[in-house]
Amino acid sequence: MPSDYSQIRPDHFFSCAEEKTRFNWFAFELASEIDRAVPYGTKRALAKKGYTKESFNKSCIHLARLLQAVVIKKLDGDIPIFEISYVDIEKAFPDLNDKMINKLLNFTAKAWDNLLKVCKTCPTACVTNKDMYSVMFDDESNYS
Repeated sequence: MPSDYSQIRPDHFFSCAEEKTRFNWFAFELASEIDRAVPYGTKRALAKKGYTKESFNKSCIHLARLLQAVVIKKLDGDIPIFEISYVDIEKAFPDLNDKMINKLLNFTAKAWDNLLKVCKTCPTACVTNKDMYSVMFDDESNYS
């Protein structure tokens, strides 16, 4: 795994070739979408609470991984609907007050909705074909 978190990159989502799955690509896209959904003003407020760009990116990555587990539960029929929980936000973004966690919850829901709009028309079907190899990880243009 890379140590540079100045940006959210695909290589944060695999440590070996076997982990270059479509489901991990979905997690990369989700983390990136969460980053885009959080407005600059909120990022500035997070910076005042000690979140650097790098630690914010790590939190987005961690949250995307936590939400992968929720997607699996939904696919397996363990839960009736997909829900983004306050607890998951709190785990990914520790040491924040309720107001900020609620803001991040709303931004994450927005990111989720934005990503699903794209997923509906995408032929790759990263969630349905979650275990298939994702060639997007091998495209160097995705790393710039």
